[in-house]
Amino acid sequence: MNVLTRHFRNLLVVRRQVECVGLSWAVLLLAGGCSGERAGEAGTSESAGVLQAEQDRQRILQALSSGAVGGSDEPSRIRFRELGVDSGIEFVRYDDMRGQRRIMEVNGGGVAIFDAEGDGWLDVFLTNGCVLPMRLDRGETPGKLFRNLHQANLRFADCSEGSGLLQTGFCCGCAAADVDHDGFEDLYLTAVGGNQFWKNNGDGTFTETAKETGTQCGFWGSSAAFGDLDGDGNLDLYVANYLDVNQEEPVLCPEPRAPGGYIGCTPAMFRGVPDVVYLSDGAGGWRELSGAIQASFPGKALGVVICDLGGDSRAEVYVANDGQPNFLLVAESGGESGELRLRDRAVEASAAVNYEGFGQASMGIAAEDFNRDGRTDLFLTHFYRETNTLYVNRSQGDLLLFDDGTRTSLLGQPSLNFLGFGVSGMDADSDGWSDLLVVNGHVDDRTWFDSQQSYRMTAQMFQNRGDGTFRDVSRGAGPYFGQALLGRGVASGDLDRDGLLDAVVSNQLDSAAVLRNESQAAGRALVLKLVGVTSARTPAGVRVRIVGEQPELWRQLCGGGSYQSAQANELYLGGLEDRDYAVEVRWPNGEEQMVEGVQPGRWVIRQGGVVSRTPW
Repeated sequence: MNVLTRHFRNLLVVRRQVECVGLSWAVLLLAGGCSGERAGEAGTSESAGVLQAEQDRQRILQALSSGAVGGSDEPSRIRFRELGVDSGIEFVRYDDMRGQRRIMEVNGGGVAIFDAEGDGWLDVFLTNGCVLPMRLDRGETPGKLFRNLHQANLRFADCSEGSGLLQTGFCCGCAAADVDHDGFEDLYLTAVGGNQFWKNNGDGTFTETAKETGTQCGFWGSSAAFGDLDGDGNLDLYVANYLDVNQEEPVLCPEPRAPGGYIGCTPAMFRGVPDVVYLSDGAGGWRELSGAIQASFPGKALGVVICDLGGDSRAEVYVANDGQPNFLLVAESGGESGELRLRDRAVEASAAVNYEGFGQASMGIAAEDFNRDGRTDLFLTHFYRETNTLYVNRSQGDLLLFDDGTRTSLLGQPSLNFLGFGVSGMDADSDGWSDLLVVNGHVDDRTWFDSQQSYRMTAQMFQNRGDGTFRDVSRGAGPYFGQALLGRGVASGDLDRDGLLDAVVSNQLDSAAVLRNESQAAGRALVLKLVGVTSARTPAGVRVRIVGEQPELWRQLCGGGSYQSAQANELYLGGLEDRDYAVEVRWPNGEEQMVEGVQPGRWVIRQGGVVSRTPW
């Protein structure tokens, strides 16, 4: 039996040992195995898997006894403070919600945290909707760009009009990167009926270029991500599209008993539309790659992330589909033409559906190495009464393989009564382990027939315990986590440059929220801005490792992620001491660079060249 076969069988043994009992945690934890399944029957080659199953049970028992499931009053270092309108960010998204529960009304918008001015400080953009149908839109509800004022108390100024970035139409998601190698991050916005591509002119202004570049798309775009899909050193664009809808004659679902006489229609009533790939020439030119996505059905995509999941410096695309199996798209050269093709391998990689075999209502994605084993894991948010799902990465190069770690991580049960959208995998307390910030909110007010099914919901904060489990610390994470809201997009970044990751949330019917991180840091942090030269200037897929740290401490810059939002294009490595470290950088084109004498703080690393430290 070869190593890969043994590895796969071990995973099956672990899964059976941990999940056989199903709904009862007590039985799950105390059972020695499933009926009719004994470790010895698998042979001595499966002993490692049996040992791992026992370790999983012991870990869960210990975590449960400490109150990790269902929220804990045990003190936590993690704490955020909502700044309110005093921050200068005053924004309420408009979705033309009239009470008819049109499906376009309920998904909300996203947020981009990016350096709009190239000054090293992170700015904020929030997408906005408009009146529907859009032929009635008069541009009265534009998206908003807020410039960081570089102040210690974290203040912003609305610079939308002066920048020219006056997004109109019904926009949803966003992606940010320097796509033309000019040193300034550009912004791509998804929308209903026509996306927008805002080129950063480098002087504080933006120019809309979607029609000129042929990147309007025309479907209902949800999320988008930049990544070098064909390995030519230029960032390509993946647009995740949702449903086939009609603005003029929207599908409605009358329900006389409901307030207003309507309920929200299920996405199952609509056809999915294909996602779209645009290849870049690096100089501002784009080409739609027809037929690039080799999947068995058009998805109903809400989230997307581009990252190296196999550890081989090749980009994969993971797509979160609503109520359908998810996609894991692998780049291949197709036929005699050699054109790029993205083939779906999610089923064979055990990343299409959860452990029960169900395609869930997937929304947001967090791609992080949660267990610090050197591989990027995937966490997905889902619908009410579905658990969120953690796919633990077991891949080895070309062999892409995932295991459903939702139960063993203790992330399942606390998410059952929530409907999750945006999610940020972030080391909130700077201890070197990636935590999870999840924002929640229902898509339909069903309290009229089920008082237990909340419409507005609280956000959740899960602290990574460093042993494969998470602890719900929402109760102690700050007053914001006690507010019932309709959370949608969320993005994170060090907005005030104090070495702690902050966050911005886009809500429906309520103001967007700026969450300043005031956690008690467990260690010092290294914040890195990576600048590609032969790789893309925003080097999506770059991997940075702290040499000698155990468990392995590394981060990867991913394109996309969360829900309709864009995280800051920086890498954050926490849990460090005040001393020199050696940093290994592996660029997306395979080049490796070693940087010695790096201390915690903010640094800029240029591929093959200058390394400079910048003040906090």
